[in-house]
This record gives sequence, structure tokens and C-alpha cells, in this order.
Amino acid sequence: MTAITYKKGAAFSVALTAACKVFSFISSLLLAYFFGADSTTDVYFYLILLSALLNGWLQGINTGIVVPEFMHVLKKDKNAAADFVNFFLYIYFIIAFILVLVCFVFPQQSLGFISAFDSDQIERGAHLMGLSALYFSSFFIMSFLISVVECFKLFSIYFLSPLNTLLPLLLLLATRRLEAMFAGYILAYIIQIIACVVMLKKSKSWPFRFKMPSFGNKFKQNILFFQPNNIAWAAVMYAPLFMVSSTAPGMVSAVNYSRMLADSPVDIFVSKVDNVSKVKLTVKAAENDRASMADTLKRTDIALMIPMLPFCIFSAVFSFDIIKMFFMRGNFTLQAAHDTAIFLLFSILAVPFYTLNNNMANLFSAIRLVKEITLRYFVYTIIFILLFVVSIKIFGAFAYPVVFLLLYAVRTVLNAITVNEYCPEVKYGPHLLYMAKLTVLCFVCAILTKYLFSFYDGNVFIKIFINGSFFVAVTALLFWLDGDFKKFKETLNITNIKTM
Repeated sequence: MTAITYKKGAAFSVALTAACKVFSFISSLLLAYFFGADSTTDVYFYLILLSALLNGWLQGINTGIVVPEFMHVLKKDKNAAADFVNFFLYIYFIIAFILVLVCFVFPQQSLGFISAFDSDQIERGAHLMGLSALYFSSFFIMSFLISVVECFKLFSIYFLSPLNTLLPLLLLLATRRLEAMFAGYILAYIIQIIACVVMLKKSKSWPFRFKMPSFGNKFKQNILFFQPNNIAWAAVMYAPLFMVSSTAPGMVSAVNYSRMLADSPVDIFVSKVDNVSKVKLTVKAAENDRASMADTLKRTDIALMIPMLPFCIFSAVFSFDIIKMFFMRGNFTLQAAHDTAIFLLFSILAVPFYTLNNNMANLFSAIRLVKEITLRYFVYTIIFILLFVVSIKIFGAFAYPVVFLLLYAVRTVLNAITVNEYCPEVKYGPHLLYMAKLTVLCFVCAILTKYLFSFYDGNVFIKIFINGSFFVAVTALLFWLDGDFKKFKETLNITNIKTM
């Protein structure tokens, strides 16, 4: 086959996700304006965050085990690969049907089971349970199917992604009801599920039959040994959220508003580039080309971190001003702004660590490194579950973002130890030191900016503009003098491959 590039796929994905984020951001501003941050919004945001957590848990199985195995099977037998995917797809539909049915029939009991809200909040928010179950189920099935079509480089599916945030926004504007947000999400996901099915059928003559596939011993072992860590990771994300739901009203909402901003670079840039580069990692792993895998990992890290580190560190240093600029209007109070700014400060600093960890997870899944590292990551996760529970119980909700940052920082170190042991070709130590140097440079520029312009405390929009302009100029100068821009330019071909 002729040379194929994934660069256009990454570019489409990033550009369209940016459009999605704009619509999502407007929705968040409207939610803050209409509803503020109180017990009413806490239930809605809790269900949204919990759905994202559950989707991440199940998608971990798909991206870490199922999809890599599918690509290995695909190289040998197309029909066997289709049967393999169909098996999981139909199982997911059956589980989704049961979950939605339970949540519609027993809404109060379901909400009481998954949260620590008081009885009044549960009674007021129970009507959202059925919709949230349908929202989660459609979101997960859509994500799984998109992972499959990405393997065939059917990147045109990305053109539908703006619906994910446009439809909820339009329905919110039309009704000013929280239920409309769920309805918009569900409709958008169903449209994309249908589109994925049509694309597979037309482009790949996909046989949507149910036939029990044969599972190799390696796959069975990986599924078995993947579960302890995957379940533990879901628990380490769920436990603090559950505990925060028992704290003062508005805290869950503050977590969501801060995460909306902190997740922006991940949603727009990181996850989309990683989704494309992980395909190359998997392809090279199947060819046992360790040198190309190491090169792809490093190039992806550099391409992501050089533009993202300045954004994250500036946002952390000026977190309160940023929250005021975006949310301080309508029913959003000054106390809510202070609370949200504290969560944003630590959450946004975790994003660079998350980026490095996510790329490393793609490498581990590509080489199907599961059994060998299960114990060490399981112990690490259990330690942090206990740390979350104890710290929030003692210090309250604000311990959550601090431990959250520590969680990702420690995992970065653990990943460095693991990759040095099982894939020494990466030579990750010097690479990680380079990332640390970039981080220090950005912090120095941000602190210098805050100090030099501390005299101005006027209009917050002007303040952010002045500080931001100076910060960008100084950071860009240092990156240029240090040769970082040259490295960034050299990494932009990470998504080109000349195989398949």
C-alpha cells in the first residue's frame, strides 16, 4: 500500500475538538450563570463526572487490551477480527440496557448507592439518574466504536464530534433545564454510533454478526492481569469524588468548573494527538520495531508539552483571576470563585503529568505489558486510595486536588522506572529531565510576570491580557534561545508512517 500519514487525522481531530470545546465552554458559562454552584448543580455535575470516570475505566480495557489485540488479529484474519470486536460490542449493549433499566426504575436508590448526598439532594436529583445512565452508555459505546474506526484511519468520523457539545448547548438555551444537557449529549452520541456502523459497513464490508471468537492465551492473561489495576484506578478516581459529595454544597460543582478548564488542553490537544500516535505505537510494536516506538514516544511528548506547559503553569499561577474572568456573573458567587480557583490551581498542574503518563500507557498497551507490571501499579493505586480517603476526611474537600496532583506526579516517576526496566531502548531518564527543565523555565516566567505586574488590580480582562502577553513573550524568547522551538518543529512528523 502507498505511504499513509496520520498527520491529517490528528489535525482534523484537534481542530474539531477545539470547536467542541468552544461549545462546551459556552455551556459551562451558561450553567454557572443560570444555576451557580450549589446543591442543585452538585447532583448534575456529580453524575457527569462519575460517567466520565466509568467511561475512562471501561475505555481503559478497550484501549489497553481489546483494541491492541484487535489490531494484532486484523493482521492475520479480517473476519476473525470483526468477530472479536462484535463480541464486545454486543456485550456492551446488553450491559447498557440493564444499567439504563435499573436507573429508570429505581432512580433514588441508584443515586443513594453511588453518592454520599443527603436525602434532600437525592430526592431532588433522582430524576436525572435514568438520563445519566443513558448518557454514560451511549458515550461509552460511541467511544468504543470510534476507537475501532480509528484503526482503519476513518478519521472523517471526527467531523461529527462538534455535535457532542453543540446539541446540549442548543437545548440548554432553548429550555434552561439541566435535563436538556443530558438529552443533547445522548442524541449526539447516538448519531455517531450510527455513523460508525455505517462507515464500517460501507468502507470495510463489516459483518455485524455474533460469533464467539477464539481468545489467545496472551489476551486471556492480559485481561486477567489488567483488571486489578484498572479496577483500582477507577476506585482511586471514584473514592475522593464520593467523599467530596458529602462535604459542603457547591464543592462538587467547583470541582467540575475547575476540571472544565483544566481538561481543555487534554480534550483539545493531548487526547486527540495521543489517539493518533498510539496507532503508530501499536503498529510498530506489532512489527517489533522498538527504536521507532521509542522515537514516537519522545516526539509525541515534546510536541505536546512545549505548547501545553506554558498554558498550564500560567493558568495555575493566575487561577483566581481566570475564574473571575470566566464565571463571576449571574448566580456564581465570590465564594464559589475562590473555591473553584483552588481546585483549578492543582488540577491544571496535574495535566502535564497526565500527558506524560497517558503517552506511556499507550506504549505499555502497544507492547502488551500487563502481567509483568500489575503488582507494582496495584500497590501504588491502593496507597493513593487510602491517602485520598484519609486526607479528605481530615482536611476536607480541598485535599482532593492536592492529592490528585501528587497521584499523577508519582505515577510519572513509577513509569520512568518501569519503562527503563522493560523497554530500555526509550532511554527515558534524560527525556524526563528535559521535561523538568521546560517546567522550571515556565514557572520562572510565570512568577516573574506575576511579580512585575502585581501593581495592577483593575479590570480582570485587561489584567489577564497584560500578564498573558508578557508571559508568552518571555517564555517564547527563552524557548527560542534554548533551542526548544527547533525541537518542537522537528517533532511535528510524529504521525507519519510508511507501512501498513
